[in-house]
Amino acid sequence: MDDGLLRRLRTEQARVLFDDADPHEAVMLACDLLVAGVDGDAVVTLASESVRTLSARDANRRLAAVVAELGLAELELPVAVALVAGDTCERILDRRLRTEEGIHGLYVVGHEGSPLDDLLPAVAALAGRLEDDLGGRADDELRSGVAALARAILNRLASGVPS
Repeated sequence: MDDGLLRRLRTEQARVLFDDADPHEAVMLACDLLVAGVDGDAVVTLASESVRTLSARDANRRLAAVVAELGLAELELPVAVALVAGDTCERILDRRLRTEEGIHGLYVVGHEGSPLDDLLPAVAALAGRLEDDLGGRADDELRSGVAALARAILNRLASGVPS
C-alpha cells in the first residue's frame, strides 16, 4: 500500500474515532484498497456498499472493521485530531468541501488533548457568524476567513504538531 493510500486510511480511521465517517469517502477508500490488492472481507464488504444509501453510522462501523482486519494500531487522540483537521483544511482549500460543512468539521480541534485546541475560539466565532449572522450560507468574507484559518491550521501542522 502506498503512502498516500495509507494516509487516507489513517485519516478515515481517525474520523471513526469521532464518529464522523463520510460514507462516500469510506466506500471510495475501500475501492482504492481493492485496486491496491488489499482484499480482505471487510474491505470487500465496504467497497460493495452504495455511497447513496450507506449511512454515516454504518460507514463508521464498516471502516472500524477494515481497520481491525488490517491490524492497524490505534491512533493517539492528538494524531487523530491532526489527521482530521489537516484533511478537512485541505478539502476546504481545494473546494472539495463546502465552507458551511468545513467550518463545522473543524470543531475537531476542540477535543480534549488536541494540539490545536487554542484554535477552537476562532472556529466557534466563524461557525457562529455563519449560523447567527448569515443564516447558514457563507458569504465571501466568511469563505476568506475560513480559508485563512485552514491555512493557519495546515501551517501549524507542518511546523510540528503531530500528524
